[in-house]
Amino acid sequence: MRSVFYIVLISVCIIILVTSCQGKPAYEPVEVKKGYVIIDITGLKDSEPSFYSVKLNKKRIDFFLLRLGKDIESYLDACMKCYPNKKGFRADGFYLICKYCNERYPLDSLQKGIGSCYPIPLKGYLEGKLYKIDIKTLEKAEKFF
Repeated sequence: MRSVFYIVLISVCIIILVTSCQGKPAYEPVEVKKGYVIIDITGLKDSEPSFYSVKLNKKRIDFFLLRLGKDIESYLDACMKCYPNKKGFRADGFYLICKYCNERYPLDSLQKGIGSCYPIPLKGYLEGKLYKIDIKTLEKAEKFF
């Protein structure tokens, strides 16, 4: 009887360990206002991606903003090649790394989109200290999530 208890206990621990390591982390949630996702960029750090999530049509769309000097860039947290695996990216120093295939890109070369595994650009624009992304642009990105 005691061995059955330990087998069940070990099985539960393995299930918890495996399921807790899957999926993407929760990012800072943003809301839709007047047809746009609007993010105050004053808190963005240079050369450090800031990740966000927005809920659209019962899907979570993850994306990130990147400040490089005076420029602000935005990308989906999904790559052209590996998006079916739903892993996204992580930052490591001055590099962005695909969590699925481990491909690394210098942050200042993301706009070039060289290779098959690169973050998908997300069109947005700066208006004063606010970065705006049209909800229609995000709705088109749902297929990657």
